[in-house]
Amino acid sequence: MSLPNTLRKTTFGALAALMMAIVPAFAADPVFPINSRVGMVPPVGFTPATRFVGFENVSANAAILISSMPGEAYPELEKNLTDEALTKSGLKVTVREPIALKDGKGVFIAGPREASGQKHYEGIAIATTGGVTTFISVQMLEASHEKVTDAMLRDAFKTISVRKEIPDSEKLAILPYKFGNLAGFRVLRTASDGSAILTEGPKDTVNLEQPFMLVGVKVGAVPKREERDKFARDVFSGAPGLKDVKITRAEPLRIGQSDGYEIMANAKEAEGGADVTAVQWLRFGDNGHLQMLGIVRKEKWAEVYPKLRAIRDGIDQK
Repeated sequence: MSLPNTLRKTTFGALAALMMAIVPAFAADPVFPINSRVGMVPPVGFTPATRFVGFENVSANAAILISSMPGEAYPELEKNLTDEALTKSGLKVTVREPIALKDGKGVFIAGPREASGQKHYEGIAIATTGGVTTFISVQMLEASHEKVTDAMLRDAFKTISVRKEIPDSEKLAILPYKFGNLAGFRVLRTASDGSAILTEGPKDTVNLEQPFMLVGVKVGAVPKREERDKFARDVFSGAPGLKDVKITRAEPLRIGQSDGYEIMANAKEAEGGADVTAVQWLRFGDNGHLQMLGIVRKEKWAEVYPKLRAIRDGIDQK
């Protein structure tokens, strides 16, 4: 028995419409903001933000801010986000419910908050998945809650995902400078404040077992030439993970076309006591300076020092 042509067309048309409605729901992939391991399928109207890690809906005056922490941070975070603690911070909790994730769990919290004479609505999601603890803050005016509903946020939070790694292209894209030569080092982490951590070795942790270099931008008044020795020593005093520091060289130098200052020192690891050598270069600009700090175990210094210099000389403004 065959279907009449009219019924066949109607049936196929209905099936096609149903498939078009179903496919997007299954086809939607998580969107990862630039330089973020954490992503999700954002609510309708939200696009990746350019000024922070997360998403924004300009027409609704709403923002979704994403931050990540080590996986072991989740229990303490969950413990501290009580209704009482949030109430003290000004958030009146009206929603608290679990988030079911494919390979983890989370909590969705939301409610109104009044700040600076304005009524706001905020949502919070914390999640543990993929070995990462995620903290998401949704901020909007109370009037925007009609456009960005709890149901929309709930659906988005169910899609929280963690990717294995961030492409180097994304890590580097957020920096106000560029590396012309990484000299065998790799980019471990970068941040929107212009800081970058480079390392030479397989481990993804910042420690002195393998050479690392910290690069950072500081905006502010540039010290006069006669003040730069003290200035450089003060900056160097904040070098992490060192003890028994003995400065062996401190002098001005040229780095490319810019004035700079170099400090070199011998020291010991704060933990373990291994001998290390550290070098700090400051490159001064019109309204700030670039700090480059390298720390290497002493037995590897002769091999690694030329690489640090190559990285230093290859850094340029975008």
